[in-house]
Amino acid sequence: MTRIEINLLPAELKRKRRGLTFDKNLALIAGVFGVVVVLVVAASVVQSMKLKSLDTQIAEAQRKVDQYKRNIELVDALIDVKDKLLQRMSAIESLDKNRTVWVRIMEDLSRRVPDYLWLSLVREEPRAAVADTSADSTASASPGSVVSKVTVEGYSYSLNSLASFIIQLMGSHYFKNMDLEYVKRAEIKQHKTFSFQLTGDLYYAPELESPQTDTAATDLASQRADSGFSDVSLAAEGE
Repeated sequence: MTRIEINLLPAELKRKRRGLTFDKNLALIAGVFGVVVVLVVAASVVQSMKLKSLDTQIAEAQRKVDQYKRNIELVDALIDVKDKLLQRMSAIESLDKNRTVWVRIMEDLSRRVPDYLWLSLVREEPRAAVADTSADSTASASPGSVVSKVTVEGYSYSLNSLASFIIQLMGSHYFKNMDLEYVKRAEIKQHKTFSFQLTGDLYYAPELESPQTDTAATDLASQRADSGFSDVSLAAEGE
């Protein structure tokens, strides 16, 4: 048996009963928006991963910098120790090389120190500080001798003794061109003295034999001390 249904509703009511329609433009916009969101999220994730990687690399680089810094400080300390050892070795070698020479120099100097005068300092300046020497000084130096500046300081009870000491140094093979830099009044344990400083050139060579006492210089010093310098001494002591 066939069933026939007839819709007798007006046309206006028939359109209202239709199902919901799907807008294609809205769907397209939603799809594009979703793709954009996915891309933004993906880019954020990628950037976050890159930042983490960069942070790791920076931390590793900083660790290496700290390690290299400690190594550099260690190397600098070792270089400093090496330089100090080389300086000490050089000083020891120089002292050992000229050990006997300095014995003869001090013997020569002590023989020329008169009575009532004593030395407080004998200092040799670095050889690099020696600028140049006069023609007379160079001519008097023996072959192979070393030239350097020397400073001699001391005290004397009288100007006679100081004058005698300067004159006797004129006959030394080691001390040349000795100049009196200053002479001042000084008091040591309530005793009136004169402090002085002499500067000049020091010549010495390992092969140089120990010089003999210059008797002529000694005699000249005695004569000058007894005559010419006595007036100066008395005048200075009378001030």
